[in-house]
Amino acid sequence: MNSASGSVRPAQADFCAPQSIADQQGKVVTAWKTAPGDALITHPISGLSVRQSFAPHWSGKVVRLRLSNRYSSVPVTFSNIHLAREATPGGADMVPGTSCNLTFNGLPSVTLQAGETAQSDWVSYPVEAFERLGVSFYAPGPTPQLTRHLNANEVLYISLPGDYSASADGAMYQPAPQGYTANFLVIEALEVLASPSVSTVVAVGDSITDGSDSTTAFLSGRGSPLVATDQRYPNHLQRRFNRAGLPFSVANAGIGGNELLRDGWLPQFGKALLTRFDADVLATAGASHVLVMIGTNDFGNPKTGQAPTSEQLVEGYKQLIARAQRAGLKTIVGTIPPAEGTVTELVPVLHGTAAARLARDQTNAWIRSQTLSDGVVDFAACLEDPLRPGYLAPQFNSGDNLHPNPAGYAAMAECVNLNLFKN
Repeated sequence: MNSASGSVRPAQADFCAPQSIADQQGKVVTAWKTAPGDALITHPISGLSVRQSFAPHWSGKVVRLRLSNRYSSVPVTFSNIHLAREATPGGADMVPGTSCNLTFNGLPSVTLQAGETAQSDWVSYPVEAFERLGVSFYAPGPTPQLTRHLNANEVLYISLPGDYSASADGAMYQPAPQGYTANFLVIEALEVLASPSVSTVVAVGDSITDGSDSTTAFLSGRGSPLVATDQRYPNHLQRRFNRAGLPFSVANAGIGGNELLRDGWLPQFGKALLTRFDADVLATAGASHVLVMIGTNDFGNPKTGQAPTSEQLVEGYKQLIARAQRAGLKTIVGTIPPAEGTVTELVPVLHGTAAARLARDQTNAWIRSQTLSDGVVDFAACLEDPLRPGYLAPQFNSGDNLHPNPAGYAAMAECVNLNLFKN
């Protein structure tokens, strides 16, 4: 059974020792994941160290880290890639004595060619669900482009010049400048060797899956955006699986601004889900289920041409369901949450228009009635204000009328019928 625990320093004699899994009984599953979006706007890190953190969703004793250069047009080199336990959520300090220097083909550095993804060597390193980890690395040379995930809802730390990747003390690190703070750079997944009964549920979609505003009520003027609290709906769904003793690790493949049919309105919003589905869902280690919720940006993002119709979006959903089922994955489809009154001061988005609402309602009616998928989650009904149809319920509203707050994300997870995963 998988459960959260406090900080536990590894004490095994083989801690950080290379491991071969060829002759071990087990299954590779994804304990943590993010979906790369682009490589256009990243902080220069040449001659600096980078530190970033996350909470794995599944426990294991043998792990490996996946790095991505998917969207860069040039090679990048990193050295001294360290995995350690985070001392304080969202902070730069690591727990002393927990650092492990990962290797790639036996070497302490790795060069990723343009478009390449690489996995570290398997290593003995016990991790626990929701016991947060830090990944630190040094970039010895030029890094003009870095593949990133925008809006990680985590603090990205950049060091003063030099290699501080092995340092538990975070004094030489500072939060990246505003505009770069929320990115995941280069890291894509942590994979663990688990029991053969365990598998991965890939939650895929847009910013509501990604967890925008899950760390703060910033748009309402409350709280700080620089607090890592792991309150995304996939985090809450993982907690439900853990409490129920169900053998599933939830991998988050959401990208803010993402659309089903078209590439993102801005490059950092990622390729269309139809385009990235193979890499971000089907190729996820241990995947057995995909929980997809997408479409609000297809109708609501600014368009250079006409927005798609609900019929066109439904055809896209049908393609995803068929592709997932051909790959042996069960597919669960979520309805699109309400978005009336979406804040538009910064960008003239269309989420709250009458046309967008009509298309969203038509799509949701199809989702609720269709029998192609293996299940449905009615996120819209769970989040909607019963007194104001089309709007988020006030207790679930982050303040922009589009993204849920942490309570809303918890409600989304509670809306998922766990029986969908028991067959």
